[in-house]
Amino acid sequence: MDAVVLAEVLALAGRDVPGLEADGWTPPVQGAVGHVVGVRDASGSPLLLKIYPVARPRRRDTEVLAQRLLAAVPGPRVPRPVAQGNVDRFPGVSFLVMTRRGGTRWADRRASMDAAGTTRLTREVGRALWGLHAVRGRWFGDLVDGGTRWPSAWAKAAARSDDLLDRYVRTDGPPELAGRIRRFVAGCQAALASCPGPVLCHNDVNDGNLLISATPDPRLSGIVDLERASWDDPLNDLAKTRLHVRHHRPVDTPALIEAYGVDGADAQRRLDAYEVLHALEERLWVAQDRPAGWRHSIDALEAFLAART
Repeated sequence: MDAVVLAEVLALAGRDVPGLEADGWTPPVQGAVGHVVGVRDASGSPLLLKIYPVARPRRRDTEVLAQRLLAAVPGPRVPRPVAQGNVDRFPGVSFLVMTRRGGTRWADRRASMDAAGTTRLTREVGRALWGLHAVRGRWFGDLVDGGTRWPSAWAKAAARSDDLLDRYVRTDGPPELAGRIRRFVAGCQAALASCPGPVLCHNDVNDGNLLISATPDPRLSGIVDLERASWDDPLNDLAKTRLHVRHHRPVDTPALIEAYGVDGADAQRRLDAYEVLHALEERLWVAQDRPAGWRHSIDALEAFLAART
């Protein structure tokens, strides 16, 4: 983070939060959307300052609205917005000051946890997602005004499938596999159309965005990074988390689904269809960003897609 930008943001945020200053805390890993630093107010209360870049103008508004919508929902807590604003000196840059949740990222403790503890936390995540999905919406799509909206879960899934598959073929994805995926998703139309309505979805519930208590027997204590939240089919949210669990500990996927409470053939088919789309989207990201071991990751994802369709 540019020191000049940070100083300007601290000065602006300090108008609403007296005595605001950086306290030296930084997350183990910075997120893909905003830059986060630890701050404190005049009373010494720990807060977070998140700065959103020019390329992400709507993410701040989405995160604030999602935090407010979840303020009264029981279960693991999400940060609460304290102050927000735009940085006129750097057009397009915006910021959010929010409460700082206690605990550590699950990702930073996963390697040291035993199997029983991991399964227990996975069940907690399933129950937490079910609680989060208690917030109901009126359309499928963006939370904030002016975004894209769809009239049904099927309409949204079909548009997403078309977009992902077009990009997949353009990035040398095998046309035969693309055709299989397209037919599989189309075959799930009736199941996807059975979604009873949109709910608030986090869209990135993974161990990097889950906080756990700093105890020998950790429990889920918070959910962070809500800048990707939307109104959607709740099983789309659950499917992304299942794909994440499948990557780290496949034997725990039943624990996640049982804790959430997926019931009926149509619900299971919706879950499977969304997981295929998430895997396809991840394959596109890997092909574009090419992280370490990217060729192996592509092979593994395409094998998964072939097996599921």
